[in-house]
Parts: sequence; structure tokens; C-alpha cells
Amino acid sequence: MKELLKKLFGKKEAPVEQEPYDFNASNPLGGNGERVDITFSGELQFERLDMYQKNHFRRYEYALGLIPEGVDVADLACGTGYGSMMLAQKANSVVGADLNGEVISAISERYKDHEKVRFMEANLLHLDFEEVVDVVVSFETIEHFKESDISTLLGIFHRALKPGGSLIFSTPYNQEDSEEARKLGFHLTFNIVEEKIEAWLEAAGFEPISYKYQDYQSHEVRDKAGHNDFILTHCRKK
Repeated sequence: MKELLKKLFGKKEAPVEQEPYDFNASNPLGGNGERVDITFSGELQFERLDMYQKNHFRRYEYALGLIPEGVDVADLACGTGYGSMMLAQKANSVVGADLNGEVISAISERYKDHEKVRFMEANLLHLDFEEVVDVVVSFETIEHFKESDISTLLGIFHRALKPGGSLIFSTPYNQEDSEEARKLGFHLTFNIVEEKIEAWLEAAGFEPISYKYQDYQSHEVRDKAGHNDFILTHCRKK
């Protein structure tokens, strides 16, 4: 009886309020949301990652499945470098480039014992690679550029690739222009869909191979479904 009365009239505990998500608490090199930070190691536990890290990790996992063994790779807008490290599991060499010199300095120290990977500070619009890599990977990059600069950027990726090389990149899918996206996401180009991507690829000398999609619920890279937060494009240099 006491237990029944306790259930009926006992003091209920107040629901625990969730703390607001602090991007930099999980991503110390994140730059307030600009870069996802994961320290790559053989003991990485996927289930312990937050939703941003999970999505980002799955994109690099997808790219790793596409690249052949023994190729030379450029990870352009490499962020905190963990993806470059993942790609080095199959690549002969990986060069990671990012605009932020402090981040490049930190990850060069973090991964200094890995001979196949090197990092460099670079503005991608000033990159002067010419037919030096087999694969370019660039995740969550082009939306940070003005739309008028995207054809130029893709042309730079094209020039960096050896004949027949491939490009793998991702962007938010059909994201609408908003103050939040501009302030928190640092985005400058919006409403990116397949037709717009195909026009950019054609202008830069690429032919599409496949489009894949991803959302914040499953994190998996898959064929198109009802809701898609990201589009991943795999294309080849003509």
C-alpha cells in the first residue's frame, strides 16, 4: 500500500534539462562550428561520437571505400586532419590543406609520426597543384565560397588531378539561405541540388559518376531517401 500511495502522490522528480550543445567542447579545434575535430586512432569508438562527428566520419569512411590502394590523395579543406589519416590507410600519400594556420600547426604536431600524411596551410583558390594526385576529397567546402567562385574552385581541383583522376565532395543538400546558416555555418552558397552540381562539373571538366545522400538521423551514406541533409558527389576528370 505504501508503494502504491508513493506512486500516486509522491513527489515527482523534475525532468533533467539538456545542456545546449557546445560545438567546441567536443571539437576543440572546431572554430565555433567551422571544423569537426576527431583525434584519429585505431581505438576510435563510433558510438561515442556526437551527431556532427558521426556524419563527418561516415563521409570519410565512404571516400575510403572508393579510393584504390596505393594512390596519391589531396584532402582539400582537411580541417582537423583525421580524415586525411583515414585515407592514408589505403593511399600511398595524402596531403591535407586548410586555410587556418593554427589548425595546421596543431594537427601537424598531433600526427607528426605518420610519414604518409603531410599538412599545409593554403587558400584553395590560390592552390597551384598540377596533375599531382589521383583523388581529391573535399567535404563541406564549396558552400563556403561565393557561387561565382565555385567554378574556379572546381577548376583548381581539376588541375590538381592526374588524367582520369576522381573528385569526391559533399555539400548540404538544397539548404535554404538563412541568417543562421550564414552566421553559424559560414555558408555563402545555397540551394545546391543535382542540376546545379552538374552545371558546375560540366564547366570545370568533370563527368559525374554517382550521387549519394546522408542525413543526421542514420548518418549512413546511401541512395536518395525521403529526407536528405547532404549530397555526396563522386565524379571523374574528363
